[in-house]
Amino acid sequence: METKVAALFLIALIVGVGIGYGIRAATAPAPAATPAPGATATVTVTKTVTKTAPAAPAKGLTGKIKIGALLALTGELSTYGENSKAALELALSEINKWLKERGEDWEIELIIEDTATDPKTCFDKIQILYGRGVRIVIGPMTSAEVSEVKKYADANKILVIAPSSTSPALSIPGDWIYRYCPDDTIQGPAAARTLLVLGARWVVPVWRGDTWGDGVKRETEEVFKKMLEKAGMEGGFVEGIRYAPGTKEFSAEAAKLNEIVSGLVEKYGADKVGIYYVGFEEAVAFVLACREYDILWKVAWVGTDGTAQLAPLAETPEVAEFGWKVKWLHPVFAVAANPIYEKVKNYVIQKLGREPDPYAYASYDELWSVAIALETLDEYDPEKVKAILPSILEHYAGASGMVILNENGDRAFSDYNLWIVREVSPGKYEWALAGVWHFATDSVTWEEWFSEYAPK
Repeated sequence: METKVAALFLIALIVGVGIGYGIRAATAPAPAATPAPGATATVTVTKTVTKTAPAAPAKGLTGKIKIGALLALTGELSTYGENSKAALELALSEINKWLKERGEDWEIELIIEDTATDPKTCFDKIQILYGRGVRIVIGPMTSAEVSEVKKYADANKILVIAPSSTSPALSIPGDWIYRYCPDDTIQGPAAARTLLVLGARWVVPVWRGDTWGDGVKRETEEVFKKMLEKAGMEGGFVEGIRYAPGTKEFSAEAAKLNEIVSGLVEKYGADKVGIYYVGFEEAVAFVLACREYDILWKVAWVGTDGTAQLAPLAETPEVAEFGWKVKWLHPVFAVAANPIYEKVKNYVIQKLGREPDPYAYASYDELWSVAIALETLDEYDPEKVKAILPSILEHYAGASGMVILNENGDRAFSDYNLWIVREVSPGKYEWALAGVWHFATDSVTWEEWFSEYAPK
């Protein structure tokens, strides 16, 4: 099988087929033609419910091969869902063009379901996909959603490949979940080091009370404590504020945060106090409530990958102003620039008017790697696809770079980019890269433009 995988890559390179991946020894040429934003791609968005569960297609691929996508197109993570949908549309167009040029008698049909960033809805949607014969799914996007569908996926041998689920609680070897992103045992050190570099010694956590929020808060708190102990410093996380997913109004939480922060500032000084916010797009409502308290403008703020590059944080003027004034940094796993990355980025910018988050690049890579696995196997067998994907990824270099999976089926390591909402002209704000946390050295470096604002 290894020989066949290598041969497939070699054939693609020799004939010059435009494909969306590369190999370690050489990089495959970019697609000769990319569909213009808005161009029609073979994507089906359906709400049809069926109670039957047809068997997966027989060996020897022909016709339309169904791949599902569980995306948060509405709800608190809709920015990420829209970005991933665009990236998947691009990958789908390229893949089907590649298959046609190879003379194959099959193509991928992508069936997209909106999870509404809601675990219960997500569970309903994976059952719909299963009823339509889907056995391989891109997504879901949140760890709470993945947690909700995990038992069902494991029991029914549905291969779930999540682009943005990061909870360590889902790092389980041998299950039916792959994640092309690092888990929060890596994000935790990135956030903790950033808080420390910003001068925070006493940190108030505010977090979304679900599988993901509880996990990343816990990881960051534990690492921050160890960093302080190693440096011989006093400090740590204090008792913070845990809120329920779905919360829409945060006046009580903001008042409580003001009370906690005021007490810490009085005791230790504003330069030693930080706020660690863990949430999704509900951050908009939270910040609007926090704006009313002067002290919350005077301490360090660090977010997570759940808020990095979210459109509403830059597009809501009052929230953008607050984020820029407090220099609110948001870590998210770093994607190194490469030709495929640039192609996907430009496509999403043209289609949606914004730069995509890293998880959109991971979504693109997930569909491409599945297509290569299916082409290699010539069989729609999720168990065999699951088994061969790690070997495929040993040769694969895509939009998100090299995808090296660990023993749990998660991306093994990554640097973390630190994003910020930046004022680019009076009253106009955009997301900008402020710095990078480096995995290998556990250190932060700043972009040149941000150096004047960074701690000295």
